[in-house]
Amino acid sequence: MTRSGRLTPYLFILPAAAIYGVFLLLPLGQTAVMSFWKWDGLTPDYQWVGLDNYVRMLGDESVWSAALNNAKWVVLAVFPIIIGLALAVALQQARPTGRTAYRAIYFLPYVLPTVVIALAWGWIYHPTFGTLNSTLRAIGLGDLTQNWLGDPNIALLALATAANWAGYGFCMTLFLAGLNAVDPSLYDAAKVDGASAWQRFRYVTLPSIANTTNIVVLIVFINTVRVFDIVFVLTAGGPAGSTEVLGTKIYRETYQNLDIGYGSAIAMFMVFVILVMTVVYLRTRERRA
Repeated sequence: MTRSGRLTPYLFILPAAAIYGVFLLLPLGQTAVMSFWKWDGLTPDYQWVGLDNYVRMLGDESVWSAALNNAKWVVLAVFPIIIGLALAVALQQARPTGRTAYRAIYFLPYVLPTVVIALAWGWIYHPTFGTLNSTLRAIGLGDLTQNWLGDPNIALLALATAANWAGYGFCMTLFLAGLNAVDPSLYDAAKVDGASAWQRFRYVTLPSIANTTNIVVLIVFINTVRVFDIVFVLTAGGPAGSTEVLGTKIYRETYQNLDIGYGSAIAMFMVFVILVMTVVYLRTRERRA
């Protein structure tokens, strides 16, 4: 192969790599640098503080409370994965008639702007005029009505439910792609051996879509750790900080308290958490494989 031939693949990669570097790696590097400084974002006065922002973060209970809320959100994110897988299996086995329409309907919430989703669920959760409380009253369960976004004990669950509703269609689409790649002869062989539907799902389907499952879990995990917009629109971290997550904490410190350095330190902590958990998850999956 000539030298120009060896360089050709890199030339195709170069535009995407340049965009990736300019819009992701460069801002990430600037954030890392700013985490060692104190700056209000307005004046040209920078003050070098070294690791002070990180030391302050370690002792800031509000940061750890936000991180705990992110952890709770990660646990709740299991539901859209399970629902997405169930819908994918059901659609794959359904009759071709109407399958495309159902697929589009289930995927629609994911393509809607998050602000639209947040506003819609805000009306659903409205304590007086909301659909949820109105329905509970109409069926005689008025005692179960709640101020869904105003009660610190259930606000985070309400937010996660809204976000999960928007995410199950995405999981379903990825699982469908994985299921369509499974060799049908594997199911035929399992049927010949007398395997039940559950046994075919457990011993044929799940192992065959293991790589797809890894991708879905990682994407959902990353999205839950960096969640921001739906929380910001519906509760802005309230009431009483019960729905504060790392994303809203970073926004609050950076743009409301004008502490760019401290906000950058929290952002780097979030990046660190994502990287560590991703590596741990992939290593665990490799060992099991």
